[in-house]
Amino acid sequence: MKQTNLISNFIRMWPRAIFNTPVKIEGHRGKQPSIAMTINELERPGVYILYKDDQPFYVGQAKGKLRSRLRAHANSVGGLRTYSWNYFSAFIVENLSYIDEVEAILISAMPSIISNSSKPKLTKVKMGPSTKKLMRELRGKGLY
Repeated sequence: MKQTNLISNFIRMWPRAIFNTPVKIEGHRGKQPSIAMTINELERPGVYILYKDDQPFYVGQAKGKLRSRLRAHANSVGGLRTYSWNYFSAFIVENLSYIDEVEAILISAMPSIISNSSKPKLTKVKMGPSTKKLMRELRGKGLY
């Protein structure tokens, strides 16, 4: 069955810290995986936006796994975008023939896309308990 939707799901303004914050998984031995490793949507291809606080400054795409691309931005040393961002949004693009178009739309729409009050008719990915807990901790520290 051919995917006909431009975007299937989206993630909005999640913290960069999910790539470095471990989550406890019952029965798991060894090093605990990061919260990001538990988010199935990040296994998919898509387009992402990196933000410094609430200001978007970079749009990119991942034709493989969004998780791998975002983790590289989060953990690489010395990259221009490595230390500048603290939140990200992502749009799941199942059909790779649309990925360049989605990226171009986001780039051309910036920064007005952030203040657009219309709600897209997409399935919003809900934060899991570990991500919600991290968000509360960051808010408590005045970081969000």
